[in-house]
Amino acid sequence: MKCAIMQPTYLPWAGYFSLLSTVDTFVFLDDVQFSKGSWQQRNRILLNGKEHYLTVPILKKGKSTQLISEVKIDHSKPWKRKHLQTLKQAYIKYPFAEEIIPLLKEWIDSENKFLVDLNIKIIKGISEKLDLHPTFVKSSDIAVSGKRSEYLINICQQLRADTYISPPGSKQYIDEEDLFAKSDINIEYFSYSPQPYLQLKNSNFISHLSIVDMIANIGFEETKNDIGGKGNDDSNR
Repeated sequence: MKCAIMQPTYLPWAGYFSLLSTVDTFVFLDDVQFSKGSWQQRNRILLNGKEHYLTVPILKKGKSTQLISEVKIDHSKPWKRKHLQTLKQAYIKYPFAEEIIPLLKEWIDSENKFLVDLNIKIIKGISEKLDLHPTFVKSSDIAVSGKRSEYLINICQQLRADTYISPPGSKQYIDEEDLFAKSDINIEYFSYSPQPYLQLKNSNFISHLSIVDMIANIGFEETKNDIGGKGNDDSNR
């Protein structure tokens, strides 16, 4: 049984779902320290031919060391309206806008106190539309401990996974610690190279945007075909 373990990010890029497509169990790593300004909190779309960040505001006063699972959304700011307006402005005229914009409204408008719940809702929702059906688990719900490689191995063993699929960005510390070689868990490194697709009104393809851009341009069916491909990209997003 294959397992991947990743932090839950906001409106993830296509590579996130390509990794997800390779496993039987996908673990949301939510009991590690939150990193302000990371992909956990924001992502990029294409707006008027330029990259544009959408960032979910969070409550951060006195919370510099909070875990991902503890991060609360700052609903005193009108971020939902702004994000939905921006997404609509960016993609309403795209070929497959009607496939994704209503879903984004449903997910973003839903009541979520914690950032992790919003991110997981979006990831699960997009996965469903892409016919990806691994077992989803949160690391905070798994009764194991440890640090870095040790923690990953303990999670895999607890879930009875025999293979861990790792993003390439983790390879250096995994190799340095050399714990997988001494365990009963096989490790495989995943990589994904996004193929350029026609971006509406944009002659120079911009890669590594939120998967929302891909879906709005080519639809869910073609996106399914794209995320099935593996390449040599070394991003750890």
